[in-house]
Amino acid sequence: MSIVSSSPDYQHIFRSLPGNYLLLNPDGTVVECSAGFAAVAGRPPEALVGGSLADAWPNGAHAAERLPELLELARSTGQPQTLSFPAAQTTSRPFPQQRITYGPLFDAQGQLLYLLLSLEPVAASPAVAPSDNAASVLALQQQLDTTNLTLQQALADADAQRKRLYSLFMQAPAAIASLTGPNHVFELVNPGYQQLVGKRPLLGKAFQEGIPELQGQNFFELLDAVYRTGETYYGREVVAFMDRENTGRLSPYHFNFIYQATRNATGQIEGVLIFAYDVTEQVLVRQQLEQSELELQTANEELATTNEELHASNEEFLSSNAELFSTQQQLRVLNQELESRVKQRTQELELARQEAERQRARLERFFMQAPAAICVLEGPDFVFDLVNPIYQQLFPNRRLLGRQLKVALPELANHTALRTLRQVYETGVTHEEKALPFSVFSPEGDPPKTVYFNYIQQARYNAEGQIDGILVFAYEVTEQVQARQQEAQSARALETLTNAIPHLVWASSPTGETEYYNQQWYDYTGATFEEVQGNGWQQLIHPDDLPAVQEQWAAALLSGKPYQIETRLRSAAGTYRWFLVRASPSRNDQGVITKWYGADTDIHDQKRLEQALLESEQYFRIMTDRVPVVVWVTAPDGRCTYLNEQWYKYSGQTEAQALDFGWLDIVHPDEAALVRTVFWDANTRQVPFNFVYRLKGKDGTYRWFADMGQPKFNSDGEYEGFVGAVVDIHERKMAEHALRLASQKLATTNKDLRLANRQSELANEELALTNERLTRINQDLDNFVYTASHDLRQPVNNLAGVFEELKRSATFHDPEAEQLVQMFEGALSQVHSTIQGLAEVVHVERRNDQVPLEPVALLQLTHGVLQSMQSQVAAAQAEFELNFDAVPTVRFARLNLQSVLYNLLSNALKYAHPDRKPFVRVSSELAEDDTPVLVVQDNGLGLDMASYGDDLFKMFRRFHDHVAGSGMGLYLVNRIVQQAGGHIEVDSTVGVGTTFRIYLKVTE
Repeated sequence: MSIVSSSPDYQHIFRSLPGNYLLLNPDGTVVECSAGFAAVAGRPPEALVGGSLADAWPNGAHAAERLPELLELARSTGQPQTLSFPAAQTTSRPFPQQRITYGPLFDAQGQLLYLLLSLEPVAASPAVAPSDNAASVLALQQQLDTTNLTLQQALADADAQRKRLYSLFMQAPAAIASLTGPNHVFELVNPGYQQLVGKRPLLGKAFQEGIPELQGQNFFELLDAVYRTGETYYGREVVAFMDRENTGRLSPYHFNFIYQATRNATGQIEGVLIFAYDVTEQVLVRQQLEQSELELQTANEELATTNEELHASNEEFLSSNAELFSTQQQLRVLNQELESRVKQRTQELELARQEAERQRARLERFFMQAPAAICVLEGPDFVFDLVNPIYQQLFPNRRLLGRQLKVALPELANHTALRTLRQVYETGVTHEEKALPFSVFSPEGDPPKTVYFNYIQQARYNAEGQIDGILVFAYEVTEQVQARQQEAQSARALETLTNAIPHLVWASSPTGETEYYNQQWYDYTGATFEEVQGNGWQQLIHPDDLPAVQEQWAAALLSGKPYQIETRLRSAAGTYRWFLVRASPSRNDQGVITKWYGADTDIHDQKRLEQALLESEQYFRIMTDRVPVVVWVTAPDGRCTYLNEQWYKYSGQTEAQALDFGWLDIVHPDEAALVRTVFWDANTRQVPFNFVYRLKGKDGTYRWFADMGQPKFNSDGEYEGFVGAVVDIHERKMAEHALRLASQKLATTNKDLRLANRQSELANEELALTNERLTRINQDLDNFVYTASHDLRQPVNNLAGVFEELKRSATFHDPEAEQLVQMFEGALSQVHSTIQGLAEVVHVERRNDQVPLEPVALLQLTHGVLQSMQSQVAAAQAEFELNFDAVPTVRFARLNLQSVLYNLLSNALKYAHPDRKPFVRVSSELAEDDTPVLVVQDNGLGLDMASYGDDLFKMFRRFHDHVAGSGMGLYLVNRIVQQAGGHIEVDSTVGVGTTFRIYLKVTE
C-alpha cells in the first residue's frame, strides 16, 4: 500500500489563517499575508503582497522604523521580539492598541530568511492566554517555513548550476573560442584562448584580423574548409608561429586542436568552434627525452664493461669480510642481551610506580570527567561536599561547594527532588526519576528556564555502615523530551493533514503491519481499526488481485524500494472500485526504515475510460488508415504497438514483422544503428524525436522519410510513449543532394581559383551560375514545404468530412462516446493547426525577403493587434498597460512585427492564470548599447525555465495542454526576430507570469 507524496499549497494555507499574520523579507517587503491581517488592514492580500511594511496598516510606519533593531536582535538571539503600539485612527475606522511579535525564521545554515509578524489587539483587561488555534497555526507556519526553505534551496541550486556551467567553460584548462559567419568572427573567447595572444582584443574581430601572423600557415584555409563542408578537423602537435607577447617577433608553438562546425536550429552551418591545447612543452620535453635516451644508451654500454671488471674485484673483497662480520655479530648479540635485561628491570619498576599513580587518579578522573552531572551531599542538611564540572555548569556563576542545598539552590526548596533526597537519607533506598522538570534561574535575573533530567539518588555510607550523605547522578534530557513533544505535535498535524486530503492514507511499521488509517479510509471501507490493523486490510482486497498485492508488498518490504500497484478495494456498500496504491519508506539519519506511508487513489473512472478507449480502437484504426502519412504509436519501453495501413502498403511487412522493433529491419543499413541510438535517447529522456533516414519499400528500393514523434503523457504527467508520423521526403532529399553537389563543386572552384589566377574569370562565371542554381533549389525547397502543407490540407478536410458524416449517421450507445468524439475532433484540430503552422513558416521565410523595413509606431501597431483580438480580450476580461515613451517608433517590417505581437499577446490570454484576471504590460525600453527592446509581460501560468528553457522556441513544442495549440507560435516569433538580426530573452516563474524581451537590431 502507498502514499502519494505532494507538497501542500502553503500559500493558500497561509492566506486562509484567521489570525493576523504577515511574512516579511529582512528588508521589510511583504511576502505573504493572512486573511485575518487583510481584514485588519482593510485591503485584499494581493494588494499587500510585494508592498512595504510601512504601508501595510496604520502603525506600519512605526513598526518599520524599529525593523533594523529587531533584525539585529533576531540574528543575535534567535528569539521572537515583541512591540506594543498605541491606538490609531484612520479615515475609515479606529484601530485599538496593538501588540506585534516578530518571529525570526532561519535556514539550515542559520541565515535569517524571513520574519513572521503576528498582530494582536491589546484589550483593557489583563492579558489572556493564546487561543486554542495557536498550536495549529504554529504548525502551519513551520510547514510554510520548510516549504519556503525548500523553494529557496531549489532556486539557489538552479542558479548555482547555471553559474557552474559558465564557470566550467571559462575555467576549462584549454583554449576555447567560438567563431561565427564565413569571416570567422570571434563571438566567444575563454581566458585560456585569450592567453594565446596576450592582451590583444579578439571579440568582434575576424579570425584573420585578430591573429594576422597565421597568414600562410594553412589555418585560415582549414577554417574555411570546416565551414564549407561541416567536417570536423583534428590537428595534432601542429606548429604555429605566433606573436604571443605582441612584440613583433614570431615564435614556434605546438598545438593539439579541433575545428568543429556549429549549426543553427535548421541544421545550417553558422560558425566554427575551436578547442585547443598548447602542447609545446610536451613536444620539447619529448624531443629532449629522445636525445637523452640516445646519450644514455651510449653511456650504458660503456658502464657495462666497467661493471664486469668491478664484479671480479668485489668477489675477493666479500670473501675477506665474511669472517670479520661473523665475529662482530656475536659481540653485538651479547651486548644487546645485557642491555635488554637492564632495560626490562627499569621498566618493571617504572610500571609499578605508574600503576599506583593511575589507581589514585582513576577515581578522580571518573568523577570529574564523567559525562553526567554528579554531586555528593553531606549530612542531613545536604551540604555540597563534591561537585563535578558538568553539575556546576547547570548553575553557572553560583558557589555550591560547602553550602547547603536549600541555600545554594533556593528554587528547589519545594521541589520533588528535595523530598526524595530526605527519603533516601532516612531509608537508604535508592530513588530514580525519569524526565523530571526543573525551573532553573540565572543569576542575571532572566526568566526561569525549564529543563528535564533523569537522575539517581543513592545513599553514601561511612566506615560504620551509617548513612552520612547522598550521591546524585543526573543526565539532562531536555532535548529528548522536547523532541518527543514535537513528535506528538507532528503526529497530530499529520492526522489533521491526512484527514483533509481526498485519498485513503495509511501508515505501517517497517515490517508491514498497518498502524494508522485516515478518516477517508474508514468512511470508504466501513471497517474499524480493530478489523484492519496489522494485515487485516488484506480482507478488503479483491480475491483476484490479492496474490499479486501480497507478493509485491512483500518485495517492497524486503528491498526498501517504493511500492506501487493497481488493485480493487471493497467499499462499505460491498462494491469494488479500482485504486492506485503507492507507498514510500521513511528513513532515519542512519538510513534505517522507521515507517511506511501510503495512499490509495481512486482511479475507477480512469479505468473505465481506458476500457472505453480500448473498445474504440477500431474507430481509431479506420481513421488513421485514411491519413496519407504513416502514423505510429509506442509504449513507454519503446516497443512499437501500432502502425497504420500506409506502413504496410509501403513496406510489405506484416504486423508480426513490423511491431515491437521489427520496423528497424527495413531501415537502410547505413542509418540503422544511428536511428536506434537516437530513438532510444529520445525515449529515455522523453523528448521529441526527429530523424531523417531511408526505408526499403516492398519493391526493394529505398526512399527518404522524415520521422517525427512527440512524447505523450497522461493527466498525472506519467510518460506513455510516443505518437509520431513518417512523411515521405524523397524528392526534397534529392534536391538537398543536388544542393550538396553544387556546394562541393563551389568548393572545388574556389580551390582552383587559388591555384590558377589565370582562370579566375571563367571560375567567377561558373560561380555565378552555381549561385543561381542554388537560389532556384532553395525556392524549390520552399515550394515543396508549402505544397506539402497545402496538399495535406485536403486529406485532413476529407477525414473531417468522413467523421462529420459518421457523427450524423451513426448512433453511439456508449456513455463515453461523446468524450471520445471530442478527443478525435481535438486531434483533427491539432493536425490542422500543425499544417497551418508549416504553411506559416514558409510564408514568413518568403515575406522576410519581400517586406521592406519601415518606421513602425508601436502604440498604433499594438492598438491594431488588440482590436483584432477584441473577442478574446472581452472573454478573458483582460487588462492591458501600454507605455512606449522610451522607444515610440522602431524600424522593422510592419507585418512581421505585427505577427510577433499577435502571437505573444494571444499566448498571454490563452495561458492566463485561472485565479486572476489577465494583466498584460506592453512597453519599450533601451538596452545599455541603445538597442531598442520591446517588452511583453503577463501574470499568467508561467514556465519552468530550468526544465523547458532549452526547448522554448522549438517547433511543435508545447508546455500547457489545457488549451488547443500547434506549438508553432513561439517558433515563428523567434524565427522572425532572429532573421531580422535580433534575439529574445525570457524570464518566467511558475504561477507568477512570463516576460519576453525582444531585442530589435538597429538599422540605418
